[in-house]
Amino acid sequence: MKKYFGILNNEKVNTLEVEELLNYYIENDLFYVLHSYSLDKVETENPKIDLKPTQEVINAFYDYLTIEFDRNINQQFLQFFSDFNERVYGLGNKEQQKIALKHFNKLYKKVKVLEASFVKREKDYNGIELVKNMNRFDFLKGRQNAQKQQLATTENILQFLNGNETYFKTKPFQNDPNTIEFIAFEANLKILISINGQYKFEEDFHFTNLAKLKSLYEKYRDTFTTFEVFQYTHKKIQSFTEAKIAHITSLYNVLIEMKLIKDNNNSFINYLHLEHQLELSTFKYYEPEQNKQHDQRVQQYKIELQEYSIEDIELSQEKKERLIVKANKKRLKTFTDKEALDYLLKNTFNC
Repeated sequence: MKKYFGILNNEKVNTLEVEELLNYYIENDLFYVLHSYSLDKVETENPKIDLKPTQEVINAFYDYLTIEFDRNINQQFLQFFSDFNERVYGLGNKEQQKIALKHFNKLYKKVKVLEASFVKREKDYNGIELVKNMNRFDFLKGRQNAQKQQLATTENILQFLNGNETYFKTKPFQNDPNTIEFIAFEANLKILISINGQYKFEEDFHFTNLAKLKSLYEKYRDTFTTFEVFQYTHKKIQSFTEAKIAHITSLYNVLIEMKLIKDNNNSFINYLHLEHQLELSTFKYYEPEQNKQHDQRVQQYKIELQEYSIEDIELSQEKKERLIVKANKKRLKTFTDKEALDYLLKNTFNC
């Protein structure tokens, strides 16, 4: 689906006067208006109107271009992995990883453009502040956002909204430096995502399913104690193929006992209803040894969730021998400097 593509190409819009057209742009969230005033008194009374496309339109335009130039992007992507796969054929995992890391760093440096380094700050469980390099996929997301702004000229956006597909197939547009840079960036980004997916150099919260989960977690931040707990729970429930309610009941009991979700029956049931299409009104409670299958499931989930617990939950000796108990573990508090991304957006391009 080409969202917004050709939205202006209709009889009603074509008959609008200039002022009516401006109102149409604004009312339909296609553009917003910036007023720029001159020091000249006459022009101050009649300010110049500067239209800027909304972010949603910019995103839709960028998505459109990635589809239109998919062949160009994939050509570079496939060529890279054709050469790379030949290079690592027959090598062990460690040797492959070394070669992959070399290519990853080389491509990242090429995509990065800026010589500046970006850092993030973390606090360990003792409250000591640490400084580490910024996650590279945080940076790449910021770089992509800057790329979007660079392409979103008024002319390009209006051609897109008017559905002028021919315009984007012309030599002037295809040979434009911004278009060439866009194709190279998206091709290299696709390669970096793929390499990272295979060799796990960084956590990618922007371009993978992990990104979607991270976004979904924001809706249920008040239900789950951490993103890791939410991620485990979400994937675990999706893996249940039989006796779903029974498994979820056991899982819920463990999550409550280990204090990994807030003790709010309704919020968890609401999550199950909205995200897993499961109709539940309450959870069944079992006394110890009342249901052996339930007890077995509970012990298994305790083992799997132990690393996320901030308390040492009592397990049988047999189960404990299978664990490296991480009692009283506290997660690192991490964040990415907003200033770094702001600097990136302002200095990567002249936009």
